[in-house]
Amino acid sequence: MPLKEYEEMMDNCVRCSNCKFLPQPQIKSKRFSHICPSIERYNFHAYSGGGRMIMANAYQKGRVQLTSEALDALYRCTNCGACDVSCKWVYDLEPNDAIHEFRVAAVEAGAGPMPKHQEYINLVDRYHNPYGEPTEKRPGWLPNDIVVDRSSSTLFFVGCTAAYRRKEIAVATAKILNAADEGFRLMNSDEFCCGSPVYRVGDRRKAIKIMEDNVAKFRDAGIRRIVTSCAGCYNMLKVEYPRFVKHDFEVIHISQLIENLLKEQRLKLTKSVPLKVTYHDPCHLGRMAEPYLPWKGQKVEILTLVYIFNPPKPERRGAGGVYDAPRNVLKQIPGIKLLEMERIREYAYCCGAGAGVKAAYPDFALWAANRRLEEAESTGAEALVSTCPFCGTNFRDGLSSRNSSMKYYDLTELVVRSIGGEE
Repeated sequence: MPLKEYEEMMDNCVRCSNCKFLPQPQIKSKRFSHICPSIERYNFHAYSGGGRMIMANAYQKGRVQLTSEALDALYRCTNCGACDVSCKWVYDLEPNDAIHEFRVAAVEAGAGPMPKHQEYINLVDRYHNPYGEPTEKRPGWLPNDIVVDRSSSTLFFVGCTAAYRRKEIAVATAKILNAADEGFRLMNSDEFCCGSPVYRVGDRRKAIKIMEDNVAKFRDAGIRRIVTSCAGCYNMLKVEYPRFVKHDFEVIHISQLIENLLKEQRLKLTKSVPLKVTYHDPCHLGRMAEPYLPWKGQKVEILTLVYIFNPPKPERRGAGGVYDAPRNVLKQIPGIKLLEMERIREYAYCCGAGAGVKAAYPDFALWAANRRLEEAESTGAEALVSTCPFCGTNFRDGLSSRNSSMKYYDLTELVVRSIGGEE
């Protein structure tokens, strides 16, 4: 909804700074007490969830202009949703949504997004992926020994990053589906970007057009279920698409599907993978994966400054994300020992790459990755595991920059090892 619709909520921000830290009962150490990478890195209020809301409110009221400094503070945000989770422990505001609407307003005013964002938006327009790779090369990851069922109503939506940059994830996912005799089809060169990179930086008009085109394509192909191994694609298809485009297909992440296949004994993990690992919750598979539930009602003041929502407003506090499935899969791989970090599940610290930060501010993205890697290394784990190709790219860059002995694996890679596939 337009930024103006958030004005009353933004007026209610009391500058308490809870959005900067884990909720107090969740803090286990001072070292890993921050929840927002941006405020931890820049240590100035404008770079926090509350600070950006104040800035958005001032802009909405016509008090400030979109200067280069304001845009810098607005876009050095990974839009990870952590500020929302912490705020809702105290005041139940929605800073993450307000920040996104501020970006939409900036784009509509012709001030946003940042130049690097516009570069990849142009690439999505031309090549249907933010990397500028030719569409005919999109299925280049597909090995000859993978069986594809062109009549299946289940689509493996590979995603841009797995198709062009993290091909090992696409290959591992396909091998798992084949091992379980789970039929799937591919769109190959006709698979276009899900729209996440465009949507996150505020170009809503183009993002909705991408959504509409993709949904029409899925319907024409008779798709009833979409499997994705990308957290960003999962979030777009599962959470954001229904807000703008009606559809009736099921969306499932590969970690959820693997968990189901193991329960049904259609997939067996038999080979030992002796490894101590820690798991990183991707923002878009975790706290951002809760569906938006439409609400129409009234905010009623029952006492001075005491309000209730009539009817009750659905809660969206981050706890309904996909947390158990990847952990349950890891625990069933023989030889794996899972060591948890301090900040996990809806309180996980962002990898630092999302919402255009990796493109426009690679130094900040790398800094945030290294902060998370410090936490991962503190567990004593030999490897960091996650379920997002984009997180994987940023963490690999971080591990390389710090000459760390820690390894990074996507969950699908370890599953392939355990079913007897290639290592």
